[in-house]
Amino acid sequence: MIIQSSSQTLHPLQPRHDVNPARNNGHAETDNHAQEITQPESTTKQQPNLAEQRQISELRSRDQEVRAHELAHLAAASGLSKGGPTFEFVLGPDGQRYAVGGEVQIDTSGVSGDPEATLQKAQQIQQAALAPAQPSAQDRSVAVAAAAMAAEARAEIASQTTLDNDDETSVQRITAKVNDTYNAISEADTQRTSSLIDLVV
Repeated sequence: MIIQSSSQTLHPLQPRHDVNPARNNGHAETDNHAQEITQPESTTKQQPNLAEQRQISELRSRDQEVRAHELAHLAAASGLSKGGPTFEFVLGPDGQRYAVGGEVQIDTSGVSGDPEATLQKAQQIQQAALAPAQPSAQDRSVAVAAAAMAAEARAEIASQTTLDNDDETSVQRITAKVNDTYNAISEADTQRTSSLIDLVV
């Protein structure tokens, strides 16, 4: 199964276009036809850079969040992980790749024939799934499945304990019968041996 970060995607910011009313000798036009003022060339070139900087800042923040999320899974999963985290990247306006999603694959199978080991493994899976500060819906789903696996393992352990107790009681009853039979045979042999001794004398 896969523990996955939230599938939230980051949408690139669109540059904002403000429209200012035209000024005529320092006064706004009085008719209802507002016109956009042509801004100097240096200001126009800075607006996309500001938008790009905001986008880069958001991408960096998301990248850090995604990496911390997946590393929390990896640390808690330890031996259950099937390799390191894998990431989904987007290319930022600065040409850098930023992680916007990721996953850590872990082994979620039970331990065949060993419900106690399965219980321990299920508890570790649950801890790994809920390790990040903000588990995703997929993380919670994996944790619920691990809780179900743990409940099944507990039930199997309880039924084995009951069978073991029944087996122990059965063994004790059989042992008692064998001892009674042995004692009866020994007593009969002792009586027969003493009657043989009486005949010989």
